[in-house]
Amino acid sequence: MRLSTRFAICLAVAVPLLVLLAGLLMLSLVSHDLRAERDTQLTVRLRALAPMASAYAWRARATPRIPPDFLQRRLSEATAGADSPGGVYLDIAGAEPLVIGDVPHTLPPAGTPGPADFAEGERTWRFVAEDLGIRENRARLWVFDPQARLDAQLDLLRRRVGLTALVSVVVGALAGLALGRFAVRPLEVLHRQARVIDAPSRPGARLATASGVGEIDELAGMLNTSLDRRDAAVARTGEALETARAFAATAAHELRTPLTSMGANLGLLDHPDVDAPERAEIVADLRAEQGRMQRLITALRQLARGELLGPAAFTEIDLVEIVDDAVEDARRRHPHAAITVSVAGRLVLTGWAEGIRGILDNLLDNAAVHGADGRGACEISVGVCEDGAAALLAVRDSGPGIPPADRESVFVRFHRRRGSPGSGLGLTVVRQHVLLHGGSIRVADARAGTGTCVEVRLPLDAAPAAPRAGSSWREDRS
Repeated sequence: MRLSTRFAICLAVAVPLLVLLAGLLMLSLVSHDLRAERDTQLTVRLRALAPMASAYAWRARATPRIPPDFLQRRLSEATAGADSPGGVYLDIAGAEPLVIGDVPHTLPPAGTPGPADFAEGERTWRFVAEDLGIRENRARLWVFDPQARLDAQLDLLRRRVGLTALVSVVVGALAGLALGRFAVRPLEVLHRQARVIDAPSRPGARLATASGVGEIDELAGMLNTSLDRRDAAVARTGEALETARAFAATAAHELRTPLTSMGANLGLLDHPDVDAPERAEIVADLRAEQGRMQRLITALRQLARGELLGPAAFTEIDLVEIVDDAVEDARRRHPHAAITVSVAGRLVLTGWAEGIRGILDNLLDNAAVHGADGRGACEISVGVCEDGAAALLAVRDSGPGIPPADRESVFVRFHRRRGSPGSGLGLTVVRQHVLLHGGSIRVADARAGTGTCVEVRLPLDAAPAAPRAGSSWREDRS
């Protein structure tokens, strides 16, 4: 059932019900007022007729053979002139009673002054009574009003209330249908928008939030938020699938060569003509290939995690503490490198702790592998300082340096110089993690003119940045 129809039915039921309840209340109040007014009128008539009735009773007793026609006519005119179809009964001691109008055949008990009800057969009267005169001149005057008169008024009132309720059913249904359609028009507009919002011809469409009805606009806003979350979830799911495909394809492609080489070396180990020095050389090659594969898989895992990073990963961290831990671990991995640190006391920023640690690990590993000078010595310096609203991280080595023409290509995936034992993904990981923080990275000239200096600038209040063109490790820029 449509909402407008439901609204019309509810209004069609509610309006006559309210009218009926109001009519019943009004009927009760009017009935009470009519009965009270009837009693008042009976009392007033009794007071008005009492003098003439006393005079009539005295004349009827004084001259019983001469009817008091004048007083009788006056009483008849007074009774007929009253706004009542009732009558008057005058009981005179020692004379004929006077009956005018509609009265019962029998009289109520003499001790009942009224106002009270008196039933005779199927008819009922309302009456008041009063004694006139004293002792031998005693008479009693009754004024009657039939109950049928009041019942007719109440029946008319009931019919009018019922007719009003009946008309209100029709009016309420029509008004409910019209008002229902008017009231739910913003909701129908919202319904039409929702039906076409997923149409292929309207990608990214959203519901309008300017209907002027607060509840409808709030509902549209909530639906838009849900749609945004759905689209974001779909996009992240698609990105996750694409990352998984890229991970699988890249791993399969890059691991093919070292696995083939390892298979060949394993075959040589079983050859009977291989002597001990050659066997040791083959084992060293196997270890090198195994290390290369391990570094490759680790780098691919870091890249894949960076692709699917969410806002919850960004917390408040101490960059100096992360630098100290990374340097200590790098000294154990590369005992041949002399690593010095120049940091401030404490530098707090908002970021992805694991990502920043990945930046440091890869920069230190890259400097330890490629930063040796011509004599084989490797000196690495790490500097951290606050630069405005950003943290500046610089890693310098004493190696041969990177030519200016190659300083951008070193961040491309799988770019490595000839003879490099690395995977070609270390600086790619660094660049991705830096861009995720909304920062920047560049290869600068070393202060002494030799070696490599990589400068990383990270905002102190970072949030997951939207991917930039060419920032994904899956994009082939080589």
